[in-house]
Amino acid sequence: MSLSQPAHANRTDLERPPVKIALLGCGTVGAGVAQLLLQQADAIAAKAGRSFALAGIAVRSADKPRPTFVPPWLFTTAASALVDDPDVGLVIECIGGLSTAGELVERALSRGKHVVTANKDLLATYGPALRSLAAARGVGIAYEAAVGGAIPIVRTLTGALAGERIIEVGGVLNGTTNFILDAMSKGAAYADALGQAQRDGYAEADPSSDTSGLDAAHKLAILSQLAFARAVTTGDVPRVGIESVTRDDVSLARRLGLTLKLIAVARDGEATVAPTYVPREHPFGTPAGVHNCIRVVGATAGTLTFAGAGAGREPTASAVIADVIATLAAIGRGAGAGDGEQLRPGATLKALPLRRLVRVSSFRDARPALDALAHAGIAGDLVDGAPAVLTRSPADTQGIGAALAARDIVPESAFGLWEDVPARPLPQAFSLGSDISLPATERNS
Repeated sequence: MSLSQPAHANRTDLERPPVKIALLGCGTVGAGVAQLLLQQADAIAAKAGRSFALAGIAVRSADKPRPTFVPPWLFTTAASALVDDPDVGLVIECIGGLSTAGELVERALSRGKHVVTANKDLLATYGPALRSLAAARGVGIAYEAAVGGAIPIVRTLTGALAGERIIEVGGVLNGTTNFILDAMSKGAAYADALGQAQRDGYAEADPSSDTSGLDAAHKLAILSQLAFARAVTTGDVPRVGIESVTRDDVSLARRLGLTLKLIAVARDGEATVAPTYVPREHPFGTPAGVHNCIRVVGATAGTLTFAGAGAGREPTASAVIADVIATLAAIGRGAGAGDGEQLRPGATLKALPLRRLVRVSSFRDARPALDALAHAGIAGDLVDGAPAVLTRSPADTQGIGAALAARDIVPESAFGLWEDVPARPLPQAFSLGSDISLPATERNS
């Protein structure tokens, strides 16, 4: 078919004007989306049941080399004019960031245009306001690609599980940190693992958004908005990055049958983004490399686990196109699309209550550390074969640090130990040996 002609689903649909689509951005993800819209146009239109035409692609610079599969006349530097075009009914935002992308998305929604975006930063920061605006204007804002790449978690929460009471949502949400921790589990130092991630294209030159836990917090805020219908934003989510994780922490995990993962999980009113010890056989312990694992625990549906590629051009572009198909189908029905639900007010989330595995510098410090914690009212047990103490109940790192500092003991680390809910009370005499023996209901979902 000619690229200048609108794609169509069937003969009847040819009689209806095609939906004009504006694409904002032609970087890694935007180029992938453009390629699918142009080269898979007939298949997309057939699945949506509605014809469409790509009206233009907004880019920052007219001089930058562009993909050869895109006709040059589609490119424009006038993003606002493209969004304002009265014939445009759907805007796809692939710019990223907050300022320019936020202004254009707000502009599109205000003018009654549907929006598809992969911008997790924008949704985690201004998602509640944008959803409210979409609802007021009777249009949709769809964002499957913002969390988990090709993993269909957004559509699952808003569709299949729309009537479910969600107890918990989250998991391993950041591929870069998972790659780094996975490499460290095989013996690499943190700096070497990070360097390899950058060379392989999994980490940016400035990796702080990933390594600080900010990216995972963005995604968890979006999942919390969906799961609990609360206006949670990134700043409400407690987070700790992986920068302080050492090979000794990873070695301790390996010795105890555990693995270290950056876990990002929320319950209603509680959340964590932090390096966490996880049993190896647990679903959160299994993702390797840049893969993600997202789990939803429902009151009646039980536990549902999703795993796969959480980032990259192809998976993200695929998720964007899935939203485009759903939006085109909704337009064809004369309905809204995406998620315009009003949210309840948000609030700063409490840290998810987890027991702590406290590593000290040597075996001779373990007993004094146990006594210091007990003196501060934090009961614990020595860990067999390791210079560490495991608290018997949830504890926060600040309280642990203060208790040990009072006895001049400096903890090497104090990371949480993941346990599924509901967790059974632990017996008084508990030993975490070289083969961890948590009750089965606490190990597996």
